[in-house]
Amino acid sequence: MIRRTHILILLLLLNTKLFAADIPVVPYPQQVLQGTAPIKAIKNISLKAGGIDQAMLNRLADVTKYMLTGKKTADAVTLSLTGRDKETDARIRPYATKLKADWKTQIGKEGYVLILNNKDQLLVANTETGLFYGLQTLKQLLDAGWNKELVITDWPSLSQRVMFDDISRGPISKVTYIKEQIERMAALKVNGLSFYIEHVIQTKSYPDFAPADGKLTIADVKELDAYAAKYHMQLIGSFQSFGHFNNILSLPQYQSMGETSTMISPLDPKARQFLESVITEMCGAFSSPYFNVNCDETFDLGKGKSKKYTDSVGVTKFYADHLKFLYDIVKKNGKKLMMWGDIALQHEEILDMLPKDIVYMTWEYGDPQSYSKWIDPFVKRNLSFMVCPGILNTNRLFPDLAIAKANINGFIKEGYEKGTIGAYTTIWDEGGDQLFSEDWYGVYMAAEKSWNVKSVLNDGFDLRYEKTAYGTANGAYVKAIGKLMELRDLPLTYNMTHEIWWQHILPQNGETLILNNKDVAEGLRLVNEAAQLLQNAKPKRHLSDLATLKYIVDRYKLLFDTRIQIAELAKWYQQQQGKRVDGMNERIVSLKLLKNRYEAMEIDFRNKWNAENQPYTLDYALKPYKTRIAALTDLENKLLSLEKPGKVNSLPAAAAVGLNVVESDQYYFNFWLLSGPFKSKSSGFPPFLYSEEQSANHPPKPGDFAQYNSKQFRWMKYNTDNGGIINKFKDLGSDAYVYAFCTISTETAGQVQAWIGNDSAVELFCNNSPIAEGNAAAKNNPALPKEKAYSLPLKAGSNYILLKVKSSNANAAFTFRLDTTEPVTNHKHKYTINANQNSHEAD
Repeated sequence: MIRRTHILILLLLLNTKLFAADIPVVPYPQQVLQGTAPIKAIKNISLKAGGIDQAMLNRLADVTKYMLTGKKTADAVTLSLTGRDKETDARIRPYATKLKADWKTQIGKEGYVLILNNKDQLLVANTETGLFYGLQTLKQLLDAGWNKELVITDWPSLSQRVMFDDISRGPISKVTYIKEQIERMAALKVNGLSFYIEHVIQTKSYPDFAPADGKLTIADVKELDAYAAKYHMQLIGSFQSFGHFNNILSLPQYQSMGETSTMISPLDPKARQFLESVITEMCGAFSSPYFNVNCDETFDLGKGKSKKYTDSVGVTKFYADHLKFLYDIVKKNGKKLMMWGDIALQHEEILDMLPKDIVYMTWEYGDPQSYSKWIDPFVKRNLSFMVCPGILNTNRLFPDLAIAKANINGFIKEGYEKGTIGAYTTIWDEGGDQLFSEDWYGVYMAAEKSWNVKSVLNDGFDLRYEKTAYGTANGAYVKAIGKLMELRDLPLTYNMTHEIWWQHILPQNGETLILNNKDVAEGLRLVNEAAQLLQNAKPKRHLSDLATLKYIVDRYKLLFDTRIQIAELAKWYQQQQGKRVDGMNERIVSLKLLKNRYEAMEIDFRNKWNAENQPYTLDYALKPYKTRIAALTDLENKLLSLEKPGKVNSLPAAAAVGLNVVESDQYYFNFWLLSGPFKSKSSGFPPFLYSEEQSANHPPKPGDFAQYNSKQFRWMKYNTDNGGIINKFKDLGSDAYVYAFCTISTETAGQVQAWIGNDSAVELFCNNSPIAEGNAAAKNNPALPKEKAYSLPLKAGSNYILLKVKSSNANAAFTFRLDTTEPVTNHKHKYTINANQNSHEAD
């Protein structure tokens, strides 16, 4: 009878009718009971202590920006810790039957119960952290003008909900902006923030490796750590302790510590002392119980100055021994070691060689059908792990938020099902000019899924995102992002790659520029639609997000407009060359207007950068602006000189003024792995395929070595900046050879013609087999003297393509394209014919 009475009371309090419409909260609570009865709209609500002391009430009010009241008013919410106040316990008792069984245990250390109706306004939790998170939910409801009766019972799915920001390979945030990040993430119930750190923390023991114009001091870290603690968040320390060490090793005073130019030497006493001192200082600055030593992507394992030793013990022991050394340092400083799991997954025996209390961060940023290969090796050994999805913006003009959404949704879900202790969402700024204000949609997605793994990142989430982030409900902001995501399907802007931004817009040094504008019209349609949507977005808060998104849209539009204008100008000029032409002023005016747009956008970008970041790498980020403005200025001056009366009898060749532009609808391969140049003693192509050393004579990965005549040559990533003419190596002289490697994937096997343009001899290999020349005759190449066709026998799946190009004394330039009507897309040096538009490459 008592139980039935409680149920009746609850139903009366909720006006007997429940409905399932989402409440405007991110992350979405675990259990929501909504009533249809209206309540007084709560706008200027204040806080009142029930079962908590005044000091706690003051702290909570301070960080959540609520007013306090000592009076019993209708707009006061009572805060209480469970079991601390008999009056509050009595008030919550009628609701208990509809709360989850054993709700006090269920809500744990971070959960809460929030009751809003005309009778009670009550927030109860087991801890101060739970109250803090309940107040964040309440604030979102207040901001949205919520006016219905409501009971929320909430707790996190994952205990560790961490955001990880790369501050070493691009912008490094100001202390003030990091504090803004902390506040906004804490409002989303994120409880951990970490940074990718190579060289940007200035320690007292080694103060000289951090950049003067971009660093955090140990004092800065301690200040931020204390600030985060106020918001119930921990800063997790991090230092790259094995590979990716080139920033420090490039300094003369540290070069001797290198195993190679990119990897510190585990056997070097100076290196070991360095690591111990730096990690010890950092452990003292970050209060989190974890410390991340990174140790990912150690590409040079077994290739450096300790090669003889590594060969004798094996790379797994070499790697594991170094991790044990780092483990002892971290443990001595009272921390639990975290490390990326990629090397251990490549050599699973490492997992059996290391201490069992290490936390592995297992990362994958794509959208596979299953994440088991990145999870199961840890699960079967009962090891602690965190899943690490990504807000995918490496080398992109804008994050690929479509992949990010699928990746965050799938990886966290499967990790939760298999026992992950948390989600460690990564934001990599590799590429140089990313602004964090373009990442917030991804941050909200990760916060949502980490707190409530049952949540689905669908249209309902998008509506709640706009409501909580911007105070709007028209959908325009997310729809504009959706329009940008369609750019990722076009070959010209595939994967949102930033290479289109770094390519030259005019020929350099008398050379030729190839422009393929086949996708420009479609790209313009998409960005114009995105721009119109953003005009209607009208956010009420976090206005910098909209400003940055407008900047991204405007930059794409400027890119497309530039390609059209340069192609039209070059075509016009080439038709007029050799003639006496008057009336060039119209073209010069158009050039000036184009240059003005770049100058205005450069100022806009600089202001946005300075609002978030320190000066470090800003010059690098501005380089495309500087290069393009200088090129347009130079062309403008040349055309002005031709316009002067009596100065020119006829227009000189296009190459003389920098308009040797070829517009082509052919898709030229711009990205390769290159190695060499190899100097031949026999006046012929080197006999090996990938390396003279047998153990390395296999299809390469970036950073691999090729050996020739006892010298090592790296396989380097290269992308041309002139539309498809590969000419990295200059002034090579005779008998020099350059190797170029890529892969071509296709769903179906078949013969495909490849056209190669070059100035001298070339050898072509497909899947390690030599290819004889096809029957097609040589024809003129728009950029190089001749172009020949070769028949490639492609198999279904991935195919290895290797070119050996002989120097023509000046260089070893070549072009490469496929004769196919199917779309060709690429992710770096990996090309796909007829790419599945629903499948995109992640880094």
